[in-house]
Formats: sequence, structure tokens, C-alpha cells
Amino acid sequence: MPCASSSMRSLCVLFIVVLACAGIVTKINTKSPARTGVAHLLTERDPPAGFATARRPRTFEFPADHSAHPRFRSEWWYFTGNTTSTTGKAFGFQVTIFRFALSPQRSESRSKWRRSSIYLGHFAISDIDAGIFHHFERRGRPALDLAGTRDNPLRIWIRDWAIELTDPDTESWRITAREAGVGLNLTLRAQRPVTPQGDRGLSTKSAQAGNASYYYSIPRLAAVGTIETPGAVHHIRGNAWFDHEWSTSALAEGQLGWDWFSLQLDDGSDLMLYQIRNRNHIDPASHGLLLQANGVRTEVDSQAIQLTVERHWRSPASGVRYPARWRLTIPEHDAVLTVTPRFPDQEWRKSFTYWEGAVEVSGVARGRTVTGTGYVELVGYE
Repeated sequence: MPCASSSMRSLCVLFIVVLACAGIVTKINTKSPARTGVAHLLTERDPPAGFATARRPRTFEFPADHSAHPRFRSEWWYFTGNTTSTTGKAFGFQVTIFRFALSPQRSESRSKWRRSSIYLGHFAISDIDAGIFHHFERRGRPALDLAGTRDNPLRIWIRDWAIELTDPDTESWRITAREAGVGLNLTLRAQRPVTPQGDRGLSTKSAQAGNASYYYSIPRLAAVGTIETPGAVHHIRGNAWFDHEWSTSALAEGQLGWDWFSLQLDDGSDLMLYQIRNRNHIDPASHGLLLQANGVRTEVDSQAIQLTVERHWRSPASGVRYPARWRLTIPEHDAVLTVTPRFPDQEWRKSFTYWEGAVEVSGVARGRTVTGTGYVELVGYE
């Protein structure tokens, strides 16, 4: 979706679109490196006046904190997953809705057309067997209920794309989206409790005070429902991942891009990892979180992770060269994993160009062979 970790990654996408909608940016060259088109716009020394910033750990309250936080400038609800149909076909999916405030105050206008926020939606289906990446983007303002967030029950939507909390007690969700003959209608039920990221929900992005987000995940949900590709409806089951994040921060000076991983292994463990790339090194704010099947939580410092790129892929459409296979080593946990895209071309080519797609995992952890799936996001490559 964050511009570091899942928070900053998605803010970049949202902010560039908001600038375009507001008339600040009139043209985006999607063949330019993402860091050139986005990072320079998002690098700022001070947050905008009037918005709240994330500065200390937070005690989350649910279901209230699943909803919107309008005192903060930006926010996103992000679902990804890997699934298999009843006929054995494999699919990845992403559904994300972003909220971006144009001003720190709610609009006092009575006009149904004037609102103080913009919503952006990203929806993608990775047809693994066919090697086809279907991806779509929507944007809208809350005028006439075309987009927005509503509580009791919680619903976040852009027209008929929607994220709904159907049962707060079991953390059950429904996500729906459809565009150009491609769609999904999924029911998700948490297999793990809500998991705060960072320091009790405070996820720092740089050494600068306030350059942080409030961030939690549900690292594993059981997914069941239908995925539609042109001319076919597939009944699927699989695993999903949910992130929710809100902040008023942006890229710190010198941060060029990031690599973000969410991995779900067949031994029941889950791993979130992000690396923020500076000009000559990995930013110390980079971080990871390992959740074992028994619920044991381990924070993984960036110095304790070795992430080696073993292969690259160059997009024939954009010319951007991306990492396309990684060797991930966590010596403290006796883990050596290979992470590989389930097919190479899962490049987003909408408001700007970046890579986000389904991956597969194989290797050894604590002396046992493991496999798994996940999602990776890559921003700032050229």
C-alpha cells in the first residue's frame, strides 16, 4: 500500500493521486522512476499544521480503531492473499482503500459536493496459472456517498468496492470489488488476533520525531468466496493478510524507496519485514516481526536480517529493473528462506509505477523444511 514499511509505501500512491486530483500535479510520467516522481514530493521536514502525528505508543480499542481517524492526514485499509480454487487454479489478490485529508478540518460546507477528503482504491487479481496481472484503480470523494467510511457496522467503500467488518467478535470481514469482468467476493475470518506493529502500535519510519504511524495487522485470515476472471467464476479458499495504518508523516530526506514483505509459512508462522533504502545503506528504521504458530512474538532488528537479491527482472513496459528473487536469512531463528514472485509481471502501471505481487516461499526454519506464500511491494527502483 507503506513512505517506509506498509505505511509510507501506500501514502506515496495516495499522495501523488491526491495532488493530481487537487491540481497540484497535472501530469505523471509513469515511466519515470517512482522515487523521482514521488519521493521528492513527499520529502518534508515538518508535518502540515493542524494534523495529529504519531509520537507515542497507542492502546488500540476495537472495533473503534478499525474505523477512520480523521485527525491524521492519511490512512489505509489493506488486504492481500493467496488462494486456490476448487479446480486447483491459484490466484493472488489485493484490495486497498486509502483515505487522504485535504485539510485538517472537516468541511463546514453544506454542499453535498464539497468534502475535506479523497479516497483511492486499488484492486488486483494475480492469475498465477495464466501469468496475468489484472489491476485497477478508483478514486472518489465522499460527495453523495460515492466513497467514505461509516460505523456500526463498519464499512469503507468507493462506489461498489467495499471493505466491511461483519462480526467484530470474531474479526470477520467481507471484501468486494469488480471491474471490467474481474472481481472478488470474499469472506475473511481472523486466525490470529490483532497484532500491533512496532512499539505497541507506534511504527517509526526515521529518526525524525513524529515521522511514524499507528499500525496494526491481522497477519492471517482464512479466506473463502469467489474470484472472477474474464469469462469464469472460481470458488476459492486461502489465506489473507490485513494491515491498517494511519499517519501524518511522509518520506524522510534521503529515503529513496522500500521493500516490504508479508509472508505466511506452512508451519503456522508469519513474518512481516520492511527495508527502507537510503542512498548508500538500509535505514536503521527498517524492521521485522516474526509471529510463531504458538503466538510467540519476536521483533527482528534490521541488523539481524540478511536480505540478498539473487535475481532481477526488467519490466518490458516501464523499463524498471526490480529484484525478482531473494535469499532471506535470520540467523537468530535458524531461518534461510527463498522468496520468489509467483510470476514476474505484477507491476502496477496506474498513477505511478511500482511492483506489488504474490510470492512463494521455500526454505528451512529451525531445522524444518517450510513453504509458504505472501506478498511483496517494491518502490523506488529504476
